[in-house]
Amino acid sequence: MALICCFLGLLAPAQSACNRAPSSPEPAPTPDQQQVVDEILERYITAVGGQPAIERVTSYRVKGRFATSLFRETGTYEVWAKHPNKTLSVIQFPRVGLLKKGFDGETRWVQTPSATVNDESSSGMAEVEKDADIYNAGKIKSLYQSMRLEGKARLSGRDVNVIEGKPVKGPTEKLLFDAENGLLLRWDMVRRNPQRGNVFVKVHLSDYRDVDGIKVPFNIRFAFESFELKLTINELQHNVPIDDAMFRKPGTR
Repeated sequence: MALICCFLGLLAPAQSACNRAPSSPEPAPTPDQQQVVDEILERYITAVGGQPAIERVTSYRVKGRFATSLFRETGTYEVWAKHPNKTLSVIQFPRVGLLKKGFDGETRWVQTPSATVNDESSSGMAEVEKDADIYNAGKIKSLYQSMRLEGKARLSGRDVNVIEGKPVKGPTEKLLFDAENGLLLRWDMVRRNPQRGNVFVKVHLSDYRDVDGIKVPFNIRFAFESFELKLTINELQHNVPIDDAMFRKPGTR
């Protein structure tokens, strides 16, 4: 979701990144192990509503609030998104003001509280774009060059299946799926920040609710090394009509 991309892009530089030594190549999963991984991923897709239900969503609007350990006050946000790749995030930061980030399918832009508008580099956005797939179960497998089953573990009193995903570039990530209901409960992500190197964050997903036949986590907690960010959805609407002009950079037609 564009909102997650926006917050990670803004707040990740605020934390001290944890750099790890390059890991040795992961062994390729055996055929039996790959089958188990595929079954876990397929069960996840089914748990959130199934691929047909996911593909029926062509646009959405989200409203909610956020809180971070960086300051006491809470803020609000609103996000519009339209298939295939148009997004607009409007975030009200306490004591700072309104920030907008958009992508019209070709141009990325950000409008700060001081009203200046700048194009964003595609390379900078590429590192956080896949965070949108927290809300798109059908795309998770395509994010990784390979995936292997690490085993079982316990998370908040529940049994989970732990899958390691190796992207084309960068360190391995982990996804923890509830062994009972199949839902994704935590995603240990790695993001690249030009100034600080690798930024590691544990994304906790909870309070799944059914919206138009799709289960969506209404509470998301990002645990960085030195601070936390919590997002809460107050309102979510699927397949809302959205004018493409909303996503364009201010001052353009």
